[in-house]
Amino acid sequence: MHEPSIGESMGNAADFWDSVAGTVTAKVEPVIGRGEKQRGPVIDYLRDLEVLARRQCGSRETVQIIASGRRLLGDRSEIGPPDGSFTRG
Repeated sequence: MHEPSIGESMGNAADFWDSVAGTVTAKVEPVIGRGEKQRGPVIDYLRDLEVLARRQCGSRETVQIIASGRRLLGDRSEIGPPDGSFTRG
């Protein structure tokens, strides 16, 4: 089965961002408690997704969901200022 990439999923941006909570859950749950080899690619995906969300999505809740997924996997890095504005113009 082909899983759409972030870029492919952006075809209908509103639907994509509305489905992010489910996407994050589906990616995070199977690798919680697994080794770095399993968690690493998911963390990288979520970092990229968070960068896109900060640029393209107007919902702080969406960014928080993505960041929470990263933290559940042990990633404590900061993608952007926690209380700063989005880069979306």
